[in-house]
Amino acid sequence: MRALVTGASGHIGANIVRELLAQGHEPVALVRRTSDTRGLAGLAVELVQGDILDPASLDAAMRGVEVVHHAAANFAVWSKRREDVLRPALEGTGNVFAAAARAGVRRIVHTSSSAAVGFSRSPSELRSEKDFRETSHLAYYEAKTAGEKLAYELAREHGVPVVVTCPTLVLGSFDYRVTPSMRPVLDMANGRGPTTEGGTSIVSARDVARAHLLAAERGRPGERYIIGGENLTLKQIGALVATWTGRTPKHVALPRWAFLTVAALQEAGAALTGRAPALTRAAVRDVIGQYAWYDVTKAERELGFAATPPAEVIDETMRWFLDAGWLAPAVAERVQSHPRAPAETERATAVA
Repeated sequence: MRALVTGASGHIGANIVRELLAQGHEPVALVRRTSDTRGLAGLAVELVQGDILDPASLDAAMRGVEVVHHAAANFAVWSKRREDVLRPALEGTGNVFAAAARAGVRRIVHTSSSAAVGFSRSPSELRSEKDFRETSHLAYYEAKTAGEKLAYELAREHGVPVVVTCPTLVLGSFDYRVTPSMRPVLDMANGRGPTTEGGTSIVSARDVARAHLLAAERGRPGERYIIGGENLTLKQIGALVATWTGRTPKHVALPRWAFLTVAALQEAGAALTGRAPALTRAAVRDVIGQYAWYDVTKAERELGFAATPPAEVIDETMRWFLDAGWLAPAVAERVQSHPRAPAETERATAVA
């Protein structure tokens, strides 16, 4: 099967390309001229230069394609212009569906996010596929929610069946830019990030890639599937990281107003320096104290999806941090001596 992957140089996209190759398919990787393609280096994959905001480039990329895995997005929790995050999700997705219809593509697997499903205030409430985020302060959450809803409309308008995946917090290998999903765990490992109240479900990018192929094969058109693992508190995730670093992240339990004050100061600094703030008021309102906990039985039942256990996801992620050189020197030394750390030759191969 010839399959196009948009956003192929990204964390999820690079893993989808690898999974397609592993299962004997013929992936076509859509990459922009400025894309960092290290995640695709050395792979027997056709690279096509293009952009989801350029309809002509999509027409060229989709020739002979049967399935499109649409994973392109501006994954940013802070941007100087909200439009920079929203435009790819809306205009870009519209271009993908229109080009797919012209090319006779038989199915699109659209990458949404658990952010579009929404979070809850209570650990006793599990969100499921029937739920949608009600309000968004973060542009990325708005983009994912609106982009997914638009995908269903476009599927009906263009007659191209769509199946939607909603991954939870994506960790693991072949992230070359420290995505917002990976950043909190990296900060925990380096001793710069505390845990707070709340929780999330973590999933390996490899599992998300497998779920994409399962959705292409078995997913019901017009349906969405939450792709996640075990629901954990942030303290539990910090404890898993500590098994590698030997240092439990500090736990901070502050009232919301205190977090908002810190975020406002961070934003003021960003306005002066142009650098992204570590915390924003939008992030505090959308994330702090929330539980991104889900019922994933639909994906298990209908797709045959099975998530990697959380401890193994953290193992993979910590090995990747070491491979990529993102750990502080003292932390890297401790991680390198861990019984499950990769050998030096394996590290060189992983990042080559």
